[in-house]
Amino acid sequence: MLKRILALVVCLIVWDSVTPSFAADVKISIGMAGGINQVPSLVAKAKGFFAAQGLDVDVRALPRGSIAIDAVSNGSMQFAEAANAAFFDAVAKGVPLMAIGVGSRGYTGKLLVANRDADVKTLTDLKGKHLATQVGTGMYTVLLMLFDKQGLDAKDFNITNLRVVDMPAAMASSDNIDAVLGWEPAIQRIVQAGKGRVLLTSKQLEDMAGITFPFLVTTSQTYLAQHPDIVQKVMNAYAEADRYIAGHKAETIKIYLDEIKSRGANLSEGDIRVMLFDDIDRFAGAAFTPADMQDLNATRGYMEKTGLLNAKLDFDKIIVPSFGTKADHAAK
Repeated sequence: MLKRILALVVCLIVWDSVTPSFAADVKISIGMAGGINQVPSLVAKAKGFFAAQGLDVDVRALPRGSIAIDAVSNGSMQFAEAANAAFFDAVAKGVPLMAIGVGSRGYTGKLLVANRDADVKTLTDLKGKHLATQVGTGMYTVLLMLFDKQGLDAKDFNITNLRVVDMPAAMASSDNIDAVLGWEPAIQRIVQAGKGRVLLTSKQLEDMAGITFPFLVTTSQTYLAQHPDIVQKVMNAYAEADRYIAGHKAETIKIYLDEIKSRGANLSEGDIRVMLFDDIDRFAGAAFTPADMQDLNATRGYMEKTGLLNAKLDFDKIIVPSFGTKADHAAK
């Protein structure tokens, strides 16, 4: 009898020890604009940081962060990454979102001028000239903030709305564009074709505007209330990815290169290295830093002052810093 009881106990112990491996991972999706900002989520998936948290994550690259926000608001996705301006715009329009951490940070824009404009040395020198940029993006919002800080106005420039992907072709075929504000790899393509030179780098523009340009990890208020444990696990994986990126740049480049090649892009490792590790530390942690909060305050203030927001925003009601802070502490 005793032997039978012991055998049963052993069976129960064995069953208990193996049961977790049969437990289904929590399935979630994270959407964001396809670009270098998505690198931490790609690394977290490729290196198993999401899986280690018990998460089965579908990382989706979308044309714009606002599309990911719309997906979170209608419940078809659980998390979205977006620039702060897009997040503020959605919340001001009544979308019940919460920012729970930083996916990546760093302004992506670079200001390039045509080689024929050799006399252009500063942003002010472009007054009255033809400046092309992608209107409606977070990059453009920062440009407007920079104008305001420098005592300039958008009306001082002849601004044309041009998609960043179209900038190399436009600069190659037109003598009407004096400058473009775009992101990589389009800027490199223009320089390599001998059609322009970088006037202001991303870091210089960041410093001039006083920003860090955080890409916010967001979720719905309902999902946060129902699944705070999953929210913490998501941010834990982001923090682990940031720590990995810092010590494994070559592998990070390969992960991103494999991803964009699968989407049909044709970039070299050199292109990717410039995009990821040029002059800004884009992957410095999942927690909101004091500089991030200063940026968020400045962006909110500018958008409210200029009428880009139709409602006052209370950060205490839309930003929860504890998840990113806890995740960064655990990753150290």
